[in-house]
Amino acid sequence: MNLPQSFPVTVVGYGAMGRPMARRLAERGCDVVAVDPSSRARVQAADDGVRAVDDIASALRSAAVLVLVATGSQLLETAKSAAVHRRVDGETWVVCSTVGRQATAEAAELLAGAGADVVDAPVTGGVSGAERGELRFLAAGEPTSIAALNGLFSALGVVTAIGERPGDGQATKLVNQLCSSVHLAAAAEAIAFAVQLGLDPVRTVDAIRGGSGASWFLDERGPRMAELDTVSDVLTRLAILTKDNGLSEAEADACGADVPLLKAAKQQYARAAELGLLEADDSQLIRAYLD
Repeated sequence: MNLPQSFPVTVVGYGAMGRPMARRLAERGCDVVAVDPSSRARVQAADDGVRAVDDIASALRSAAVLVLVATGSQLLETAKSAAVHRRVDGETWVVCSTVGRQATAEAAELLAGAGADVVDAPVTGGVSGAERGELRFLAAGEPTSIAALNGLFSALGVVTAIGERPGDGQATKLVNQLCSSVHLAAAAEAIAFAVQLGLDPVRTVDAIRGGSGASWFLDERGPRMAELDTVSDVLTRLAILTKDNGLSEAEADACGADVPLLKAAKQQYARAAELGLLEADDSQLIRAYLD
């Protein structure tokens, strides 16, 4: 399904993910407005040819509102401001960030009470996926609301329907993030082990990529991890999985799930944070094992 010309979209959060998503939609003829309190982000939006305002109350009504904020509290603040200070009836709000089940459910209740539809659809694929239009939306919400935005989802990637309850998309994303966190830590640990065995890490990664001991993270991040004397460009900040580890652990503790691998991996992310690596590329988790 193609997007109608000048389809109105508001993108809340013109950051690492919101910017490439907004640009991609604008390139496909959407009428995009960015919302971001950061003057730097608004300048970037202007440079990209995207109109920008500093808060959601100043944004005109849209067919779709994509929310890409960092925390659950920011999501709730945005939802409250919109519900109080502007009309949201007829809009479909899509929560694209990983902010946890409770915040998403509370925001959905607020917005639904003001007449908006809400789709809980956190994304996987990272910045590179956003730039290439290869994101995966893990969508929970009314089937008709999801179907109405098929053209938008298609412009940005693919959508996988999870269910109808806001919060189930978040829960599925946290399962994904548990896997991602553990696999990234396992790749870092394995390459550090190779170094400590006296092996050439580059050759070791080449030898095991694509084999039974490999993973997507070893195949994708392993080559950057193995370049020990090179500071990798930041493609995905280590802070993202570090933050999501906390969300996953809290949800696991709340439902009584046993997650020993997550808890072990989380210690290495904490070590990386102590080393000041949160803003580094997540491949630099290997330094938690070697430094």
